Amino acid sequence: MKPLVTMRSGGAASWTMRLVVFGLLAALALWIPTSAADPTIGYCLDAFVLMAAAMSLNLLLGYTGQISIGHSAFYGIGAYTTAIFVSRWHWSPLATLPMAFLIAFVVGALVSLPALRIKGVYLALVTLALGVAFPKFLTWPKIQWLTGGPKGLDKAGFNFGRKNRTYSIFGWKPFGDMRANGALPFYFWIGLGIVVITYLACRGLVKSRVGRSLVAIRDNETAAAVMGVNIAVTKGLVFGMSAGLCALPGCLATIRTNNVTPDSGYILVLGAIVFLIVMVIGGAGSLWGPIIGAVLYVFIGVRTSEWSKSSSAMPAIIRPFLSWSKVPVGDGIFAILLITLMFVAPFGIVGLWRRVSAKVVRVVPRPAGTGTIEPITSVAAEA
Repeated sequence: MKPLVTMRSGGAASWTMRLVVFGLLAALALWIPTSAADPTIGYCLDAFVLMAAAMSLNLLLGYTGQISIGHSAFYGIGAYTTAIFVSRWHWSPLATLPMAFLIAFVVGALVSLPALRIKGVYLALVTLALGVAFPKFLTWPKIQWLTGGPKGLDKAGFNFGRKNRTYSIFGWKPFGDMRANGALPFYFWIGLGIVVITYLACRGLVKSRVGRSLVAIRDNETAAAVMGVNIAVTKGLVFGMSAGLCALPGCLATIRTNNVTPDSGYILVLGAIVFLIVMVIGGAGSLWGPIIGAVLYVFIGVRTSEWSKSSSAMPAIIRPFLSWSKVPVGDGIFAILLITLMFVAPFGIVGLWRRVSAKVVRVVPRPAGTGTIEPITSVAAEA
């Protein structure tokens, strides 16, 4: 079937579409922290945490094909790094972000060593063991002086109670009231910054020569080695990058809540499973898949929150199927959606969108060798 519209990648129509989408996203990002209600900003922060964590996992599983069910441990490393450095040594919370990335990167690179010899379900079991053991490690009596043990650490976030500070730009207050009880807009900008940094890091890596090596390893590891790809270095690099980036949303969660415990947030292994589901729903192996999956996950959770309290609030058409369930209704709907997509769209929502939109709009790739080539001047001619 011939598409209705055909446009060339990098052409005027393609760039116009990109600018329109970017303008809409920028306008939405400016409107939410300044005009939206606090619950809406809170939901956005929840989505930011899932976006960044799922994007980091997508870098490992979606592009390299290495299965990990232990990314909740790297998330926890970020959460506890911020909590420890702020509460114990009085660091600025923002200054703990690069430190959390570095620590998680080193741990991830060490965890990648078994990945050089094992793969598939065996690698999944190794990472699962990491996710299960990490919360237990936090309660180890010999390090309770550092982690706080089962009670965790509190008062680890920003403390705006000392100063009533607001920043105004021609009457516009993008950060809102930066005291402890009114800092949600400021947290929004931190979360948005973490998502943008994670996206740019993943995009830069995927679009580079290393990214092509990742896809080659995913598709055929033996063929990639024959073509000259250093399997050990590439796997270690991507595992470390994925772990380091996953630590950043953990920092955001601690900054927002001002406390952390071994069973808070997504530190338990259930968190790693949520990251995996969000990535698969949105579309593994695509940059926008984790973003769309996180938005959908939070949206379904918000819309069905009242249904969990009373079955009468549930639409009559689905009441016979979900009213008897003892788990949150949103989790049940997301599970059904996941199963359905595996049959209808195995590449997630982004894959389904690409398949449907290709029937309407076709983007023709830029021909190879269209760049400007400087003429070669011989040495004799220059002389």
